[in-house]
Amino acid sequence: MIPDTTIPRDRGVISNFAENLQQPRHRWYPFKEGFSNQLVRAAIAEARVKKRRLQVLDPFGGSGTSAVTSALLGHNAVSIEVNPFCAFTARVKCTPGSWRQRGYLEAVDRACHSANLCRKTSWLEAHSTFCEGNGNEKWLFGRDVLRAFGAAISTIERSTNGYAPALRLAALKAAMMCCNAKKDGKALRYHTNWIARGYTRDHFIEGFRAAAHQMLADVSLAPISRDREVLILQADARKALDRFAAQSFDLLITSPPYLNSFDYSDVYRPELFLGGWIENNQDLRELRLKTLRSHIQVNWPRKQGIKNARITSIVNRLRNCTKLWDQRIPLMVEAYFDDMLNVLRQVARLLRDGAPAWIVVSSSAYAGIHVPVDSILADLACGCGFELDGISILRQLRASGQQWAKFGTSEPPLRESLIMLRRTSFRSNVRKCPVLSGF
Repeated sequence: MIPDTTIPRDRGVISNFAENLQQPRHRWYPFKEGFSNQLVRAAIAEARVKKRRLQVLDPFGGSGTSAVTSALLGHNAVSIEVNPFCAFTARVKCTPGSWRQRGYLEAVDRACHSANLCRKTSWLEAHSTFCEGNGNEKWLFGRDVLRAFGAAISTIERSTNGYAPALRLAALKAAMMCCNAKKDGKALRYHTNWIARGYTRDHFIEGFRAAAHQMLADVSLAPISRDREVLILQADARKALDRFAAQSFDLLITSPPYLNSFDYSDVYRPELFLGGWIENNQDLRELRLKTLRSHIQVNWPRKQGIKNARITSIVNRLRNCTKLWDQRIPLMVEAYFDDMLNVLRQVARLLRDGAPAWIVVSSSAYAGIHVPVDSILADLACGCGFELDGISILRQLRASGQQWAKFGTSEPPLRESLIMLRRTSFRSNVRKCPVLSGF
């Protein structure tokens, strides 16, 4: 495998969003999923287009790390994200220009004043397990917190000074700081001492002020010029990529959903309801149907168009396995690669000749059957107009018990990898690297 000199030595850091929590703008909302801004910086350096701005594409934009980093470095970006909450967060983090401190802080004060005084019932108090009552043994938010949040949002949305999106994000962050559950892996799990924490409207207001003040400081610490062209598109990447012109991007940097049956729309369900993007379970189901087929939370169409010997072999082994925790897993695996092939074909059309494409993925396993997602995607990409520069293992991962039964090794072989591709051109000096056998 060709050495990747552009990748920082601390590879486990660049594949982890946690490093972003110390960086202006990136830290406006905590996310567990996604890569570090360091990876985007390394990819931009690899693109090596001089004397003009890069056009950067991320079809699975998440919370906007690619777009924010590109804009801060003076480049243009398009980020596509199907989750409306994540797309909103990315859009806010890419807010350009300067903010008037006096007007902004006055808007913060008005929102806090409303949150402190209002006792108006929130519609979420009667929904599912959002609040105490309704026969719930556990609930996500105290009634005081929901009402304070609703009052603050109502005041923010009546604002005409242009700061409403940023303050809306600050309110969402403050509400989740007062949530009785935390994001843990694929689910929300209640804090062990969630009753004793006793979150109140005062906790919400304190968290809101802190988040809002941090945003104001970060705009000065990390300014984004108004002449940057940053588009955050809330859409299904499988359908949205065809709206862009061929060979209009210099770089692809992305991390698609991993093939681990992780439903990202479920783990961000509180934010989706709080922000009004969904109002019921049918809305949630419709959102899930727009996501990449990497989970089994909805019943996907069974017809697939992909034909690949490696994928067929794995899918057949899974279908013949009696230890799967869900019999829809073989369909999920086949559908995932079918969707990714569609995306790879689209981005190959959109990238200029010789443009790099960096994709962060994780391998997977079910009932002891390993799915080498990185090398399979590399194979598929090479059939779509890409050449492989290399696959870099960023870190080893541990699989859950439900994903694999026995691998017969002391250490789980699952890995998080960076696939480094380059759009095929007629240049003779483009490096080629075959996928290693057994990789």
